[in-house]
Amino acid sequence: MVTPAPKGHDSEVGPSPRNGGRIRTAFGLLDNRQRLSLVVLTLERIAVGCCDLLMAAAMYLLFMLLQGRPPAHSFSWLPKTTLSAALLTAALVALRALTDVWSARSLIRYIQDLYTSFLLRLTQGYNQMRWSRYVERNRSELVSHSLYTARDAIEFYQSFVEMAAAVAIVVIMAAALIYQSPFAASLLGAALALFYAVHRLLIRRHLQSAASSREYSLRAVQKGLTDMFLSGKEIRAYGNHSFFHDRIALHAKRLAASTLSLALLPQVARVIADQGAVLLFLGILIAVELQRGDASRLLSLLVFYFVISRRLLPLISQISFTAGHIESSYENVRILDSELRECRQYRTPANPAKLPDKGFVLELEKLSFAFQDSAPILRGVDLRLRAGQLAVLYGASGIGKSSLLNLIAGVSQPTAGLVRVDRSAIAYAPQEVPLLDDSIRNNLLFGLPAKDESELMSALATAALDDFVTAQPLGLDSRVGDNGAVISGGQRQRLGLARAILRGGNLLLLDEATSALDEENERKVLQALCASGVAILLVTHRLYTRAFAHRVLEIQEGCLLEDLPGKIQSEEQTLAAAGIKR
Repeated sequence: MVTPAPKGHDSEVGPSPRNGGRIRTAFGLLDNRQRLSLVVLTLERIAVGCCDLLMAAAMYLLFMLLQGRPPAHSFSWLPKTTLSAALLTAALVALRALTDVWSARSLIRYIQDLYTSFLLRLTQGYNQMRWSRYVERNRSELVSHSLYTARDAIEFYQSFVEMAAAVAIVVIMAAALIYQSPFAASLLGAALALFYAVHRLLIRRHLQSAASSREYSLRAVQKGLTDMFLSGKEIRAYGNHSFFHDRIALHAKRLAASTLSLALLPQVARVIADQGAVLLFLGILIAVELQRGDASRLLSLLVFYFVISRRLLPLISQISFTAGHIESSYENVRILDSELRECRQYRTPANPAKLPDKGFVLELEKLSFAFQDSAPILRGVDLRLRAGQLAVLYGASGIGKSSLLNLIAGVSQPTAGLVRVDRSAIAYAPQEVPLLDDSIRNNLLFGLPAKDESELMSALATAALDDFVTAQPLGLDSRVGDNGAVISGGQRQRLGLARAILRGGNLLLLDEATSALDEENERKVLQALCASGVAILLVTHRLYTRAFAHRVLEIQEGCLLEDLPGKIQSEEQTLAAAGIKR
């Protein structure tokens, strides 16, 4: 028995929509070209079934001619000899094979293109989501949706094509059966109705529950693994492996149980369809023989029904099996639709660029900011920063320093006021530097076009990291490990600084970007940055860094205050007494 999934952000599933609602939701995720392609693919699969029907008719005609009996209907375009009928049958076999391969290739290519489209739409949507909403989301969950939910959702469309084509082919073949024997067609219709009732009443509901439970458990396992791998150092220090192991084991067992149900229930439906279809075929043959009583035509009818049943019996099983896949894969379609709607709902609004006046690199006017449903963090902030100035910004933790830098960099959007800055000329170095599991070179470029080695080394020299890189056996091509695991915290920060410096621009935002450096290295870095002529807004808690500043700013109760010259001078005298020169 599958343990019900606790309700949460994505595991909360309301009443499942009916088939019409599901199709509308699924088709709503596609653009016009993708919808048209889906219809064409369905028609291609139907064409394969039509080839089977034509093959059955050709085989029937061939065996009638072999017995020396004319067909029931004589048309001028029908083969009149056994040889011509055999050649026609062979041509239809070849056509059927080519049509099958072509339609299969088209469907596979379409499904892969659709997965790529969903993957890119999700990643783009997450990257354009408002920062306040983005930080509330679990990163491993976003990765899971982008990789696995998008991948599993496309199975719905593949199943839809196969299901729609199978139903259409069954209808076409049923019409052929009606033409040959209305009684046989009635038996087929009754059997299909009975099978549909069994599937809907006994299997469908359990498939829906299992699909929902599986999606929740899969995300829970991934979250648990991510938490465990990120906490590797503390786990080894505390020796609490069992805590994380037990959490993962619980959800892994739920995942196994729900996966078992999803795999087994369609198989049960397939077995019922297979054995029922065999009995149905035998019944049809008996009914035809009793009804016609013509032994000379029985061989041709057997061939006709054999070719039809060779396609019809797997189709009945396929309809059953595909119905189960549609039930399980729709949950991923629902989640994908929900994620894309959330990305649109919380999309960062496009704000036109407003440049500062000549001689300034940054102008803030009456800037205010608050997270959703919370008290304002910043109120009426005014600031004008000239080219080449270094401004130190300090204040208590959580007072809004990082929020101010996020507003300037365009990461967050203000609730009121204006930001005038050339964002194409901004470089930003956060306290926690995200590093790629790649070379130092690629971590410096971070998406920039290739640059000369001299430019890279110059940026590293400004960040006081050139000696370290030169000492590495592979130099710039040395790898830094998973998020910089093989280098120190100070080296990570200096690599982040070098990355920001390499981007150029006229304004450098440093959010505690030198906190992991010792005093000597931090002084070297600040001296080099001051000599570069770039305007700098530095967030820091360290007192001696004010000795490098042209301006000292402080945030108090959401307001930006600038320290008076006398206060700064007094602090500089204190620093000078300590041997620190500006």
